[in-house]
Amino acid sequence: MLEKTKVIVDVLDIFVSLKKGLNLTDVNFQLNNIYETQGKKVDQQMLIEVINELTADGYLKTFKVGALDSWKITEEGEDHFYDL
Repeated sequence: MLEKTKVIVDVLDIFVSLKKGLNLTDVNFQLNNIYETQGKKVDQQMLIEVINELTADGYLKTFKVGALDSWKITEEGEDHFYDL
């Protein structure tokens, strides 16, 4: 099982690297591309918890694209990522 701290760092890295809004499926796909070489897979529930925590901390902002919830990194989120 993946450590939550690693997932947090990787989620922030994905948003910083791609510089665009992503929905849950997009983030899950990106993470699984990273972890599949290690024979691991991200737990959907953990990913939702991580995204909710990052949003509550002000590191991600949420918006809707059609019916889908999506997120984009905030300036505070970028600063936090580079401070890690």
